[in-house]
Amino acid sequence: MMRSMTAYGRGEVAGRQSRFCVEMRSVNRKHLDIIVNIPKELLRFEIDIKKRIGKVVYRGSVAVFVSSKYEDESLVRVNPNIPLVRQLKSAWDEIAQEWGYEGQIDPTVLAMKESIMVYSEDIGDGEEYRRPLMDSLDIALEGLRGMKDSEGVALDTDIRNRLGLLETLINGIEQRAQGSSEKYRRKLMERLEEVLPGVVENEERILREVAVYAERIDIAEEITRFYSSINQFYGIIDGAERCIGKTLDFLTQELQRETNTIASKSGDVEVSRLVVEIKSELERIREQLQNVE
Repeated sequence: MMRSMTAYGRGEVAGRQSRFCVEMRSVNRKHLDIIVNIPKELLRFEIDIKKRIGKVVYRGSVAVFVSSKYEDESLVRVNPNIPLVRQLKSAWDEIAQEWGYEGQIDPTVLAMKESIMVYSEDIGDGEEYRRPLMDSLDIALEGLRGMKDSEGVALDTDIRNRLGLLETLINGIEQRAQGSSEKYRRKLMERLEEVLPGVVENEERILREVAVYAERIDIAEEITRFYSSINQFYGIIDGAERCIGKTLDFLTQELQRETNTIASKSGDVEVSRLVVEIKSELERIREQLQNVE
């Protein structure tokens, strides 16, 4: 089954005291990479979010954006750092005594001191927030998966059409190659007849030459492997496996290697033309596979 790596999903769910919105987008990448942008008070759920996504998405770069609203204005609690305040006041009193200054420390001076206020997130055990958050994530994942499948159908159709064209082209090469040895033998006979007319003893040498030539240009094995790779290609895209992009890319490389070998063995102009067309189609398939999960 073919799925695209480019997709988008969004989910929003309201809980008893909160509302969560999850948006995610995915683009092509060789491996799975999940980046979660989440409010600080919800960081405890980041690993759970990544695990949940990893069960649905197998390859690609996934960016997740989580936003939240609460019935209370904020879940962040602000508390004064009293021990630090006492130390600052004591230090200030010493400075004032040294200078002969009787004034009290200015509270604004304290406010400017780092760590004078302690910030903490207070969501208890977090279970009443986990459910709506994960529900919104599931909705977003469902949308993402639906778009992946929809885009995958278009990719599947395009690649199948190109595979069909590859079969036609390789069949043309196969037909063309069948008479190559006989054509070469006739060509040799004609040339020898022009130079040495009626010399029969050259026949044995011609046959040896033709045999060597036939072995050198034999592409039957390459054509067989080419057909085999195409059949494997169909088997994978017709199968139930979802993460198939890497495997199909490998098969495309195999097809490319067989094509290069055919090109190096054959000196036929028509075969060379067909090889160029095959390479062009393989390159288009590889471009499409860059977006297949």
